[in-house]
Amino acid sequence: MVARPTFAAAPLLALLLGLGACATPKPPVYGPIGDAEPYGYKDRSNADGGYTLLAIVPSHSSVAEASSFWDRRAQELCPAGVSKRIIFRSDRKEQLIPAGYVYGGAGISGRATRAYEVEGYLYCKVAIGR
Repeated sequence: MVARPTFAAAPLLALLLGLGACATPKPPVYGPIGDAEPYGYKDRSNADGGYTLLAIVPSHSSVAEASSFWDRRAQELCPAGVSKRIIFRSDRKEQLIPAGYVYGGAGISGRATRAYEVEGYLYCKVAIGR
């Protein structure tokens, strides 16, 4: 006698796949960095008339997304256009995950990405004829 496959596992599989879809991380929200929000942008004006601009996105994003935050804020700060940009730092912030103690052997530690950061100087074009 040959056993027929049952479909009792199908609803369980559908439930697990549905729960997995809910666990996807949210895209980073564009906005200023503050006490309650660790991701976004932060800028300050410099003595030479330019700005220092920092953009930070979470680890499930990419450095390209941090760059797009930087560019978007640059356009907001310079409505007449950007004359010069100098990106001096583009980092992937990591955290070391130490290996546990392994008796008579070697443990393997790892690294986890915490965030992506892009920082640079920004100079605006001067609007002529106002």
